[in-house]
Amino acid sequence: MDTLLQILSQGIVLGGVYALLALALAIVYSVTHQLNFAHGDLMVVGMYMALLSTSVFEVDPYFAIIIIAPLMFSIGFLLFRIVFAPMLAAPHLVMIQVTLALSFIIQSALLLIFSSNFQTVHSALSGKILQLGPVRLAAAPVLALGASVLLAIGAYYVIRHTEFGKRVLAVAEDRDAAALSGINVAFVQAVVFATAVAVMGIAGPVVAPMMVLQPSAGLHLTLISFIVFILGGANNYLGALLAGLIIGLSESFSSLYMYPPDLAPAVPYLIFVIFLLIRPKGVLERIS
Repeated sequence: MDTLLQILSQGIVLGGVYALLALALAIVYSVTHQLNFAHGDLMVVGMYMALLSTSVFEVDPYFAIIIIAPLMFSIGFLLFRIVFAPMLAAPHLVMIQVTLALSFIIQSALLLIFSSNFQTVHSALSGKILQLGPVRLAAAPVLALGASVLLAIGAYYVIRHTEFGKRVLAVAEDRDAAALSGINVAFVQAVVFATAVAVMGIAGPVVAPMMVLQPSAGLHLTLISFIVFILGGANNYLGALLAGLIIGLSESFSSLYMYPPDLAPAVPYLIFVIFLLIRPKGVLERIS
């Protein structure tokens, strides 16, 4: 029972991180109707920025978020203006090709700067263990889950209870009607995209102490983000949370109980295929 509780707790923590990734992807998709195949790579950039903060500037990655998040916001804003904005009216296949190219560029740049060696990020919580009854959890994943929940709540509040959130909803509902009502659609899209990248600038340093860094890690994060995004019902934010928990728990349980163990990484993709076959609409209905 103790082992079961341990695995269950780890799966919930992992699912919360995945849900945060999918939430950022969903918000961007709602206002642009395009998918970003470099989504995970942008989070890896945030992780490597956390590595620089510890190895070069000797600043804890959690404190470095104060600098990394605004920097990632600026990068996201420029990236949208230069790369994404000219492509929004293009066919989806063109955007897929452009964002895949951006993914390869980011990976190559990280490989050139940091090499292909596996690297780790140390923080003030490295090695710290929380004892919750019979369950022992590393402190860093618990912080990551807390950050995911807070960011998700913050995103929901901004979208539902602020003037800018109303503009985002208007653009997501009908861009042409929003433009006719006086909303600067291009600016809203740019800010939303930049904010999603800034979220990666928060999630990256928070998650970095939990992972082994490598330049190619973005591909796995992107694929998991898409799986959670689709399973959650596309633009359904609550669905993304539930789907993130499903995928996180499946990874956690399969890593322990799957035999042979080499098949464990395939379990989330198998669940994805099964859902597409029996419930293609996702865990919850899509919100258009």
